Amino acid sequence: MKIGIYILPLVCSFVACSDFLDYKDNDKIIPSELVEYNELIYGELIDKSSSSTCYNLLIMSDDVGSWVKGNSSDERIRYKNWYSWAKETQITPDGDEMIDPAWEFLYHKILMCNVIENDVSVIEDDLEGVKYRLLGEVQAIRAMSYWYLVNMYGEPYRSAEQAKTAMGVPVNKEISILDKIYERESLSTIYELIEENLKSALVNLGKGEQKNTIFRPNKDVVRLFLSRIYLEQKRYGDVITVCNDLLEETNKSILPLEKMTGNNYSNEHPVISRDGGNLLFSWWNRDAVSGFNSNSYSIGKYCVSPDLKNMIKQNPDDVRGNSYVYWDYDGAVLYKFSESNSKCYRMCYRIEEAYFNRAEAYIYTDQRDLAMQDLTQVYKQRVKGEEPKLEASVDEAAIEILRNEKRKEFCFEDIRWFDIRRWGLPVEHQYQDINDENEYQTFVLEAESPNYILPLPLDIQRRNEKIEQVVRVETIVKK
Repeated sequence: MKIGIYILPLVCSFVACSDFLDYKDNDKIIPSELVEYNELIYGELIDKSSSSTCYNLLIMSDDVGSWVKGNSSDERIRYKNWYSWAKETQITPDGDEMIDPAWEFLYHKILMCNVIENDVSVIEDDLEGVKYRLLGEVQAIRAMSYWYLVNMYGEPYRSAEQAKTAMGVPVNKEISILDKIYERESLSTIYELIEENLKSALVNLGKGEQKNTIFRPNKDVVRLFLSRIYLEQKRYGDVITVCNDLLEETNKSILPLEKMTGNNYSNEHPVISRDGGNLLFSWWNRDAVSGFNSNSYSIGKYCVSPDLKNMIKQNPDDVRGNSYVYWDYDGAVLYKFSESNSKCYRMCYRIEEAYFNRAEAYIYTDQRDLAMQDLTQVYKQRVKGEEPKLEASVDEAAIEILRNEKRKEFCFEDIRWFDIRRWGLPVEHQYQDINDENEYQTFVLEAESPNYILPLPLDIQRRNEKIEQVVRVETIVKK
């Protein structure tokens, strides 16, 4: 059944339309039954593609470098301002506008979640528990959408006191499109909202119909996101508790070494796959980043950063250094995810992250040995040889091991950019001259830079005079 509803995305300035859900058209169906809302959630919130949404998270991270072989064309130019953390990233060096689509895309999901939650709440309870599952799903998606928004356009969480006044993002609790100007809420308010939604989703998903699929929000991914916000808030005891619950109840397991060392040629056997047994949840597709996955030569394009390559290849037994596991020989074609062979969406969350999150919490609660045990659980499935093991004699060494292993494990999955913000790390990017690969600039993102916070989309900047803008700095070029 095809279900359609005309809904405009949140742009922080709405046009009045109080009865938009009552609009009727011969080609449209207004949902009224649980089965129809089930399809609406899947089609509008999970399956819907997102073009180039969040492409900038990869480009800004230290997973990415620059690659020049010849000068017939330069595929890097449209993303150069993201790569260099420019003050205004949405104007290309050629003067074209390339508006960041994530704000509109994610706020549209939030509005849809509000509408569906409101309507489903008044439907009579069903014996199968479909109603509670649907409520849990929209609450989970709404929380995840706010998490992405606040970790892209809000300040990094540093402390409970700082969060009371730090810049978050707007909150939309409406169920219709209103003529209303939205302003930012505090970081503390947003984190309270995310936690409230995740906890409510956990309750509803627990008592609702159970779906054994990675293509619907579930308790596993809810707990994973709870562990993320607790880590950011430095609530380490809560991180450990929620990861314990996740790892005790899930039927997912770490992707085994044999699946990473089999016939892993090209993109036919990608590391991220529906059949890997380690995916918790998979949703919305997005386009590949321009400048990657191009087989053209005599060209400028983005590639795997040299320091990431070197970090992984330091250990010849680490199968993540196999060029056909994550990238090709030049590092300009990524194989970690293959749209045709992964059999899942591009945005995926894996059970391995729970081990890393719990390990980090263990380190900061004086349980270093337990942290090393968690990291070893993943490490021994990535390194050949007899009983691979990670050890650290002091907490500083344990932190370094955790950060390096997490970078290697989750490269090109967006997590790295969020960790750079969370840990306050500096990054450097080299950018070769298209006419001479031996000439280059080195761009610098300083530790705790204000450019960790992304500028609002240009259309929002123009239309909403009340919303607070981040004060970013000009690109820093290393002398």
